[in-house]
Amino acid sequence: MTDPDLPDSGMASGSDAGAPGEHLGDGELRPDEEHLLAELERGVDDPAPDASDAEVRAAEDDAPLPDEGGPQDDGLEADFSG
Repeated sequence: MTDPDLPDSGMASGSDAGAPGEHLGDGELRPDEEHLLAELERGVDDPAPDASDAEVRAAEDDAPLPDEGGPQDDGLEADFSG
């Protein structure tokens, strides 16, 4: 089923903004989009907290952090009974 009033694809709709990887210029966002972008960018330049020795070793070994197991306490514990 084809409709001559509809575009062939999303790319033909004119809703794309430039080439892949391009950034929109200032003023090309709606106010709600500008607010969302500002919220996402908040705190981006804050320095990262110092990593503990365990975190550094886990990152270097591509391994999980060492920790003792325990209940999840979130109501989603699996019940493994036979």
